[in-house]
Amino acid sequence: MIKIFFSFFLIHVFIYASDPPFKTGEILKYTADWNGIKVGEAELFVSGIEKINGFDSYKISFTTKTKGLASRVFPIKDRIDVWIDKKNYFTHRLKKDINQANYKEQIDVIFNYEKSIAKAKDKVINIDFKARGPYSMFYYLRTFEIKPNKIMMFTSYEGKKIVNYNLKMSGTEMINSDLGTFTCKVIKPFQKGKELFKNKGDMRIWISETNKRLPVKIQMKIQYGSITLLLKEVN
Repeated sequence: MIKIFFSFFLIHVFIYASDPPFKTGEILKYTADWNGIKVGEAELFVSGIEKINGFDSYKISFTTKTKGLASRVFPIKDRIDVWIDKKNYFTHRLKKDINQANYKEQIDVIFNYEKSIAKAKDKVINIDFKARGPYSMFYYLRTFEIKPNKIMMFTSYEGKKIVNYNLKMSGTEMINSDLGTFTCKVIKPFQKGKELFKNKGDMRIWISETNKRLPVKIQMKIQYGSITLLLKEVN
């Protein structure tokens, strides 16, 4: 038993003691394709460190918008802000402002882990978990070496219902982008055998095998097909 505990302790220290492969000011810029047609752009931005309920948190902004003709045919102007714990990368706050052609959503969830509650508008629920949703996952997955066939279990809450889900690495793929060719690990969220994180569809994330473990490609199915984000610039 002591040996098992000590091994777990070493793994925990190895994962969280070193600095993450991202820092304040990092900007990841993406092209956005819809069913193979370029329609816009997206951006992930680590804008700073703020305190949420007394805890230092990275503030990360994820924006997506269509451009040109696509903005008139299928307008998208989304912004998601997430504050993740500076040490352990779970979510302290999630704020969503979704503006799409036939779908709009505004959510602001604040997690208070000392009181074991999450509050969204006038709704307060009891929680017994550290929340990790799809947007914080873009960064959490960069902080450790992902092993093939290992199933990771997490819990997400975005103001409606608590979702227990799993992640697994489904394989590796070569991804070509404006920055070059990357060997990437393909990560798929799933729940009870079904893929999830739906805005009418599912999600996949391609994490590079470089030291920075960049989210090179992100694919999300939506109501009328799929949106694919491909990394084009790192600042």
